[in-house]
Amino acid sequence: MSDRSNRWDRETEEISASSRAADFPSEAFACPACGQMLGPGSRVCAVCKAPIDPRNVGRPVPAVEPDTIAAAPIHLERVRFPWGLFGILLLARLGVAAYLNQHQGLSRTFLILGAFEIICGAWVCFDATQRGIPKAFRWGLGSALLWILVFPWYLSRRRKPQAACPFIEAEVGPVTRVVFFALIVFFLITFLTVIIKGPPPG
Repeated sequence: MSDRSNRWDRETEEISASSRAADFPSEAFACPACGQMLGPGSRVCAVCKAPIDPRNVGRPVPAVEPDTIAAAPIHLERVRFPWGLFGILLLARLGVAAYLNQHQGLSRTFLILGAFEIICGAWVCFDATQRGIPKAFRWGLGSALLWILVFPWYLSRRRKPQAACPFIEAEVGPVTRVVFFALIVFFLITFLTVIIKGPPPG
């Protein structure tokens, strides 16, 4: 036991002597014996208790600040506007509007189509919430107010849950919020005016 202790002391003295000739790393480094990361200037490993010989220390590992770590860019697929579906729905809407206008009159046509678009907007909001699609309320509101543009876009969006649609789902500023609010007010006033006046006598 004494011989082992004397040998340990001799090794420590030799390492201490060598440390005077070779500087210890000024940055974090791995223990040559066990690989444990140690702080700058450590003389003994905190894990394996082995004395540190600076001659055996590898290249120091510099500490990296969190804000200097460059995050890998994430390229999300974007949902393109479905022009084909838009054309089909536009033709269908024009055909239905012409038929209703001929048989029900302009006021009732407006009410029927408006009610249909509101129902579509409610379904879009519910469906987007169930599927975890961002900005579900915005999708639903857009489908109710601008059905011919937003509704076909959502039908394309719901088929790609991992994609993105920055035009609808991006964060907006106060000016855009005011514009959306103005559109809602205008739509409600127009819709209520038609309901109050009712269809023209004939």
